[in-house]
Amino acid sequence: MQRGRLSPLGMTVLAADGLLLRGTLAYPSRGDAPYPLAVLAHQYPATRDSFAPLIAELHELGVATLAFDERGHGESIQSPSGPRVIDTPNGFGLPAFGAAFMSSIARLEFRRIADDIIRVAGWGAVQNFIDPGRLGLVGASVGGSGAVLAAPSVPGLAALATVGAAGAPAFGDDGPARCRTALEGISAPAFLASSQDDPFEGGANVTKWSAGLAHVTARLVPGDAHAMAIYFDVRDELVAFLRAHLARA
Repeated sequence: MQRGRLSPLGMTVLAADGLLLRGTLAYPSRGDAPYPLAVLAHQYPATRDSFAPLIAELHELGVATLAFDERGHGESIQSPSGPRVIDTPNGFGLPAFGAAFMSSIARLEFRRIADDIIRVAGWGAVQNFIDPGRLGLVGASVGGSGAVLAAPSVPGLAALATVGAAGAPAFGDDGPARCRTALEGISAPAFLASSQDDPFEGGANVTKWSAGLAHVTARLVPGDAHAMAIYFDVRDELVAFLRAHLARA
């Protein structure tokens, strides 16, 4: 493939349970390949398009992006047994949201999201215009917890960032504890951001998971907005973090 002005490349990865995961690998408009790569795992219930503002920022930094639809979301709904689609809230407010999320955890096996991220990152790392030694994981909400759990299994990890990482119990009753252990087990710098009063434990996760870890930067903003709803509150710090640790100097 020609280096320089590259076109977005569609991605299809087979998950461990046969579900097809689909996404897009997109490139900066500059000719200095191989590129660092950021793999983006979105929140529930959203799609890879929710990262559009960050993707634009990363391309400006010369970082390629691989954003994918998580299991049951967007285009990632085809399985050997037919379509598998998340439940979405049937009503307004947190109770309806929580009920739909819990139902989706069971039916879509959200515990597999961390493994899905590893498989997607592995696909991206072997593309001949990607630098496999400069990989970043970025996740929001349940995608953030998944990115944390995936991080120790990603060779070449240069940076890990989360926005409102939550839903860790979706990965098992020990999910929150395993997230802390995962952060203890990596040497790559990490940036964990959330609102202070995130109703899905995002703020509490940032505090517990970062405590005493010199390589983890914690950022709490006022309010109770969740995940990508705080993106523009932390954008400058997040982009600066990714520039420092993922983008080519």
